[in-house]
Amino acid sequence: MRGMKTSSQPLIYPLNVYAELLDLAFGQADFLSYGFQARSDLAVNEAQQAMADKLMARIDAGPGARVLDAGCGTGALARQLVRAEYEVTAIDINGPLIDKAQKAELWTGPMHAPQFLRADLQCFSTDQPFDVIVLQNSARYLSPLLVFAQARRLLKPGGQLLVLEEFTGDDQVQSPEPLPVLSHVLQIAARAGFALVQQVDLSEGVAAWLQRCLPLFDQYMGALTQRTGTPLPQLQGLRQAMAADLAKCQQGRYLHALLSFRMEHSDLTLLPAESLPTEAFRELFERSFDTGFSAALWQWKYGDGRGHSVVACKNEKPVAHYGGISRDILYFGVPDRALQICDVMVLPQHRSFYSRRSLFFKTAASMLELHTGNTASHLLGFGFPNIKAMHVAERLGLYARTDELLALSYPADGVSAAGAWTVSDSELNADTDELVNGLWQQMSCALADGIIGLRDAPYLTYRYTQRPDLHYRFMLLSHPSGSHAVAVIRDHGEQSLIMDVLANADDLPLVLMALCRYGHDTGRAMVFWLSAGQLPRLQSATLHAEVTGIHIPCNAWTCGPAADTLQGKWWLTAGDMDFM
Repeated sequence: MRGMKTSSQPLIYPLNVYAELLDLAFGQADFLSYGFQARSDLAVNEAQQAMADKLMARIDAGPGARVLDAGCGTGALARQLVRAEYEVTAIDINGPLIDKAQKAELWTGPMHAPQFLRADLQCFSTDQPFDVIVLQNSARYLSPLLVFAQARRLLKPGGQLLVLEEFTGDDQVQSPEPLPVLSHVLQIAARAGFALVQQVDLSEGVAAWLQRCLPLFDQYMGALTQRTGTPLPQLQGLRQAMAADLAKCQQGRYLHALLSFRMEHSDLTLLPAESLPTEAFRELFERSFDTGFSAALWQWKYGDGRGHSVVACKNEKPVAHYGGISRDILYFGVPDRALQICDVMVLPQHRSFYSRRSLFFKTAASMLELHTGNTASHLLGFGFPNIKAMHVAERLGLYARTDELLALSYPADGVSAAGAWTVSDSELNADTDELVNGLWQQMSCALADGIIGLRDAPYLTYRYTQRPDLHYRFMLLSHPSGSHAVAVIRDHGEQSLIMDVLANADDLPLVLMALCRYGHDTGRAMVFWLSAGQLPRLQSATLHAEVTGIHIPCNAWTCGPAADTLQGKWWLTAGDMDFM
């Protein structure tokens, strides 16, 4: 087989750089994936072939078996599979790569050449299922849920799924990583009905290969700039990223593994909920909560990347859902992200004893593994479950308790200390943005010893003016000294619920008192829900506190900040939980 030249239609970055680098060094680019340095004398391209040989050796189907090479790249592996007398379909979403693979000189033998198709694995379908699916350094571009779900649709019963990939190995250190944690992927695989047959650690050989690659970058950096048109600083950044990859591999932070799975019988499919249309959740929502489903509200919560969810389907119909909304937070004064859990649903007929075999556990654990923890996109997970749900989640090891919500109010005869603070209706608009942002800046600095969700003007606009189906009032509080505060309220039965308050921390007790006085004066008592750990910031002799029965958990399933660290540290109000 002759390697592919790189002179026709350009590849996307950074594949074009890798292809040109290999072409400069060896006159061809057979593979664009990692290699395995089986021996010290192997060249970079020879080590890539050694990696392909390792993958080929793990295929347990005989000649004539149908094999899908998903993310086929240059097509080198697909042609090697044909030489081994497999019937091969090779797909890749990268059009230039497919074009190159189709135009490359094909090996001729007793079987047909590979069928090369431009296609995305998550959308690919076929009338003839496969015996084997192979993903060589291509699984990273899809959620593990989608990889296993599509494998279930495309494989024959008992078929083999081979995944050669790089994973996060150590999730003890608090640092976001783009790659999923290997142990989490294996747990998701088991829930999705895939039995792990073999796991081969290739990290040492890959690390040695990366060490061989880095000098090539240095040697051909100037030529790469000319060939690809990529600015030198960008190429240097790519080289640094490869060096960082090597360091993490040597430290055990990254692992390179070859995983062989056997598909078992299962009537359950786990998917990212965003892969389904909004209307697919109507019945599940209405039967779970006994209330009408609002497509607009669902879009407001999860649309445009605002949320993440795991859905369990049977017969292609959602039967369980575990959702979360991304929240920008300040974690002890440092910007980070948290996942606010909501829309936890299981159809009544599929509810069962709450064990680790339940749909609730399978969706919840998968969601937390994919999105929450030290190395995930969200450092923290939090929510507002009722007492029963909290107890179940604690028993299953999913949650740990960190706080609870209190209902705070002042009686009519306990608001005199509010003094000269006045309260008036206002609006959230461009004229008030500067005030809101200034108050948020003051408040966030004062709460740097804890955790608080972002409350700047853009967030308040999204949260309160764009939320469908509910109406909120904005209140402006003023003091003759020039101090101001902003509050958001809404009707809550016969009372008004204070959703959010933005104020200088020193002013908070009197601001709350002034709001309660205004409520008494207008005939609607006001109540402020606040996490109990923040009560000392508002404490006064006449403040009345009642328990709500609403607990605040943290994620306990994946590695992340311990519950002891988070105990009493969240500033959470009704505005943080009113997402139903």
